[in-house]
Amino acid sequence: MKSLSYSFCFLSFAKFSRFGLAPFRLLLTVSFLAVPVFYASATDAQGADEPSFNGVSAKEVERYTVTAERAYYNQTLNSIFPQYTYDKSNLVGSPHINDILLQSPSVNLNGQGGQIQNINIRGFSRWRIQSLIDGVPIESDRRAGASVGFVPPSFIQGVAVMPGAASTYLGSGAIGGAVDLLLPYNTAPNLQIGWSSNQQTQDYSYADYTGNIDWNLSYRNGNNGSDAQGNTLFDKFEQTALFIRHRPESGVLKEAWTLYSDNRDIGKSSSDFPEDRVTTYPENTHWLGKMTFVFSDIFSSHKASNDTASNNRSSDDISNNDIVSNLWWHQSTLDTHIVRPEDRINESESEALDFGFDVGSNTRINNWQVNWQVQLMGREGVTIDEKELTMVSSATQSLVDEHVIEQPSGLTSSFFISELAYEFRTLDASETTVAGIADASRTFGATTLAFGGRLDWQQQSNNVDDVENTNISGFIGASHILSPQWTASVYLSSAFRNPSLTERYFSGETPRGTVLGDADLDTEQATNIQASLSYNSNGLTGSVEVFLQKINHYIERTTVSEDVQVYSNLDSATIQGISYQLDWQQSQGVNRPENNAPGKGYWFAQLNGAWIEGEDNIGSAIADIPPHSQRLTLGYELEDVRLFSTLVYRASKRDIGDGEKALDNVTTVDIGAAWQFNQRTSLQASWRNLTNQQYYVSADDKAAFAQGESVQLALTFLL
Repeated sequence: MKSLSYSFCFLSFAKFSRFGLAPFRLLLTVSFLAVPVFYASATDAQGADEPSFNGVSAKEVERYTVTAERAYYNQTLNSIFPQYTYDKSNLVGSPHINDILLQSPSVNLNGQGGQIQNINIRGFSRWRIQSLIDGVPIESDRRAGASVGFVPPSFIQGVAVMPGAASTYLGSGAIGGAVDLLLPYNTAPNLQIGWSSNQQTQDYSYADYTGNIDWNLSYRNGNNGSDAQGNTLFDKFEQTALFIRHRPESGVLKEAWTLYSDNRDIGKSSSDFPEDRVTTYPENTHWLGKMTFVFSDIFSSHKASNDTASNNRSSDDISNNDIVSNLWWHQSTLDTHIVRPEDRINESESEALDFGFDVGSNTRINNWQVNWQVQLMGREGVTIDEKELTMVSSATQSLVDEHVIEQPSGLTSSFFISELAYEFRTLDASETTVAGIADASRTFGATTLAFGGRLDWQQQSNNVDDVENTNISGFIGASHILSPQWTASVYLSSAFRNPSLTERYFSGETPRGTVLGDADLDTEQATNIQASLSYNSNGLTGSVEVFLQKINHYIERTTVSEDVQVYSNLDSATIQGISYQLDWQQSQGVNRPENNAPGKGYWFAQLNGAWIEGEDNIGSAIADIPPHSQRLTLGYELEDVRLFSTLVYRASKRDIGDGEKALDNVTTVDIGAAWQFNQRTSLQASWRNLTNQQYYVSADDKAAFAQGESVQLALTFLL
């Protein structure tokens, strides 16, 4: 019955997506008003005699043991080379989810800035890295690639970063790696309030649970910020989001969740603002969800006798020979409004429905752990409608909305009206992918060996032309324990990337100018090799990785005239580098209190960095290669107080690709503190860009400056 109720919830959201946001806003209002009722009913259900620990009920304590599970491919890859996850413990009131990702030495910012900001992994960006939310792939038809900025940071407990080619598991979009944002399991009702001085950002988040249902509500908004010299950055935004998850205690449905995010009036932070171009995203919506099913003993001859036991299994129990199936979807819309002062206005509306289904299992065969999976993925209704309005001088109407651009100089002396120049559909396409995956791993004494492969078929269509691609990718890796502390590993993989629907079929206007696709683009093919040496002892862990990836038919966006760019294949490109990470925590045994004396504090530190280079077959620099960078986090924790500081050094960049600009080196400092007042109230504070450095967020030639110094505050109440 609970599963039926949850399915009804999904159907309701489908109606909201189709009929607009008014019902969704009504749901948010009702949900906020119902919070006290839910909480009161939960309290009554516990009973007056329910045992408690320091004021927290036994039921709440039990929920603290719930943890997220690793995807099976992470388990396989983790056995042959080190992987890391990153949390929010050293961040305060994150204005963007990318702040968590940037703790990884492999991750950098890419593009121009603002809330719709994409990332870079080891010199790969745009459509070459795969972003996921709890296993749901996030696709985009933006030329800059997918952004996960529509997810409130309070909805994420951490991220897993998978550097290097991962096409075997994740397909075309993961030729350069992947990031998976991990959704939290609510352990107790809580209210979070955040504030940031630079953008005057306000952040409100409420999380609760009732029975086996978790839910989060979030509302955030921010004004235009400013750089270190006080210049306005066009990075305002407004965001409302709701997340719900259901985890049945028994039955084949293991988990079901859905997330809806409504983003409005998003400013495009760019160096073009405001004289040359003012880009706004008036509306950006995302509705996504996932359902996971587990079928036990489906091939067993004793299935009938085991039905009762299977139905009573916990939702966390998945064993060998279980059939696991996932169904997911992601519906998105994005409206773009581009003003070229005293010239023209370009508007576009894009939408897409992405969906997927997979089924797989794992078993042991002669001491080999074997996984297999079949995937079906599709993209339907991928459309972009565009229109252009020409500005015509008039004495009666002001074209530019003063609330959008705040009356920048040069735009208020003349008045214009607009006339429709053209209106047409610049993209109308679809995509279907079918793939089969298998891997196997085994340990021989001190050595672990793993290998796997993928057979992938894809069809892309724009209702005029169909393009089919069949690709094979695979990997082999080994890890060897050199001593109780030292481990060495090597990983060799092949990868591929089919051109995106935009690269193949889009022809129209973008915030960067006119961009033309090419239906005859070849699929990128890559070979990746990386070797690592890792160390693990009490209080100290670390690793060093060396990597090299060669890509044939590398697709690059090149400029053919002042305001026109096209996609084309290069012969080849090579990206190589080295990254490292070191984590240290002072042994608390040294500071163990005696005779019930107050506990002493301990120090902790993290040091990481990367050097990356990339060039094409003739030795010219390619775009998206980040500057070398190093990051040091140092902190001290004493009972209920945690202090931390982060020092980031980004080297200069002089070898630039098409569409990039040179960068100077910069060093930034952040400091922060967290104070646990009592068991139910905590305060966090931070001061970012403490020395107020002026620097560009990336090497993109349209990138804006980063925000200047800013103070963040966050207050959390356990209810």
